[in-house]
Amino acid sequence: MLIETEYGTIDIKNDVIRDLVYKAVIESYGAVEMYRKSGFFDKILGKSEDKGINVSEDEEHLIIDLYLILEYGLPIKKVAENIQENVHHRVKSMLNFENLKVNVNVSGLKC
Repeated sequence: MLIETEYGTIDIKNDVIRDLVYKAVIESYGAVEMYRKSGFFDKILGKSEDKGINVSEDEEHLIIDLYLILEYGLPIKKVAENIQENVHHRVKSMLNFENLKVNVNVSGLKC
């Protein structure tokens, strides 16, 4: 993510945003763990560092996709909306970036 200022350019790597999002998710109520999507080659190469969080950009937005396992017995919609709000607020306040999309994908439930 490149940010232009009057003094130059600031480059914020996706790993930094991913860590920020991860901390916001684990502080949220109802999230048990992140679902790590890893393929065959990722296991061989040891590249399962995504923590269940994908960060991408298009022309206008920073897009954050979360893959979560939630606590069984809680209202899924409310928990997902709460996590979505927490992540949106944290990233918006820390990066001062307005155009965010936070997509929550519930990958499972756990007791």
